[in-house]
Amino acid sequence: MVGALVALVGVVVLYHLGLYFYVDRSIDRVDALATDGPEVLAAQLQADAENYLVVGTGVPGQEGAPSVTALLVSVAADADRAVLVSLPPTALVDTPACRTPDGDVRQPVAEAFGTSLLEGGPSCMVRSVQQLTGLRIDHYLGIDLDRLPGLVDALGGVPVCLPGAAPAPAGSGATSLTAAAVDEYLRPGDAGTDVTGAGVAQRTQVLLTATLRAALSPSTLADPLTLTPFLVRAAGGLTVDSQTTLGDLRELAGSLGDLPQGAVQRAELPVAQLGYVPTGSDQAFVLLDGAATRALFDEVIGQTRVPADILAAQEAEAAARAQAQAAADAAAGTPADDAAGSAPEAPAEPAGPVVPPEQVTLSVLNGTGTTGLAGTAAESLRGLGFTVGEVGNEPGAVEATLVRHGPGVAEEARTVAAAVPGAVLQPTDAIGDAVQLVLGPGYAGVVPVELAAPAPPAETPAEQPAPDPAAQAAAQPVVARC
Repeated sequence: MVGALVALVGVVVLYHLGLYFYVDRSIDRVDALATDGPEVLAAQLQADAENYLVVGTGVPGQEGAPSVTALLVSVAADADRAVLVSLPPTALVDTPACRTPDGDVRQPVAEAFGTSLLEGGPSCMVRSVQQLTGLRIDHYLGIDLDRLPGLVDALGGVPVCLPGAAPAPAGSGATSLTAAAVDEYLRPGDAGTDVTGAGVAQRTQVLLTATLRAALSPSTLADPLTLTPFLVRAAGGLTVDSQTTLGDLRELAGSLGDLPQGAVQRAELPVAQLGYVPTGSDQAFVLLDGAATRALFDEVIGQTRVPADILAAQEAEAAARAQAQAAADAAAGTPADDAAGSAPEAPAEPAGPVVPPEQVTLSVLNGTGTTGLAGTAAESLRGLGFTVGEVGNEPGAVEATLVRHGPGVAEEARTVAAAVPGAVLQPTDAIGDAVQLVLGPGYAGVVPVELAAPAPPAETPAEQPAPDPAAQAAAQPVVARC
């Protein structure tokens, strides 16, 4: 009996070993690495760290450079922390001389980051990343996103939990994502909501990590009926460098999945301008902030951490987006979460803006690379009755058209937003009681404003005090976090 059991265990072990080596040999491999490239900085500080370049191709609904999504993962030497940096596919980068898959030498070129892969191949993308960051890339992992639904299907769905407020049809909490929902999960949001591609990169990493962890879990490894189709499909959907094995991918998934949330820091590359169009070109690029990008990766190389000022700026921007979304939801009548308890019911919001354009004064700032756009928009707004003051350029980058406003001009800002389809309200205390229209990449013109009559005040019983406006303002929709 014991001998039969030992023999059975031996057969199972041999089966798994055979399947492992079959798939390990079947995965597409490319000569992608240049670990001794001259662009690698402070090699001694990176000696024991592990840096992964995770690339997805075939983003649903995208073509050209935006169809590529990329994430840089740096795991500290003692594996107690990691940094994840999303790389904008349309960022203008300098790709050094590199070898294409057919062995030809490709000359240095300034191009969109995603183009370095599409026209140069994995080796050129790796050299582009090393040139930009100074990091030594130790592992290249490419995934054909068209094959990802099949991998998820083989596992019967995978649990995902998306940090932050990036859009995801699966919801903001841990959810079992099915194969049928993968494309929608990875698809970029509405125009202007993910201009840099950071949201897609984040969702790709979350889903890929969850898929690898589910596939390499003890329960799956012990179930040949699940493991076999997954590994066979993985063999046709993954591309790795010639030195990386399935074991390395398992370490990557384990590192990101097992680390506590505070030990994994995420960052987006600092952006100087969106929609930058170089002279003689008709292609719009993301223009990176060179000094801030260098400061980011110096900290990653030295400490495997994101600089505190970049984290603070990202948190402030995320908070502003969440606040703007909450205001938009409230204006649209979206029910708020009841997590904060039973707050006093506020008077109903009017269905539309109540302040006519003739009573609104605003500034118009150009946050795109289209010369003269602010002047054109200002003239259009004057034609609708608005009073336009300053017309100029936005010093920083924006991912969508914004209507910034101080606390005392919220209704005036709603009128401006109603005139500019797709504009996002952004409350701020930094500009006093002013209204600013910041034109972003999604700006497509203005429309006449339809006013709504103010809603009648809610009746208040004589024996009860009127609702506290401060308490009403504090009752904001709760944005769920993973």
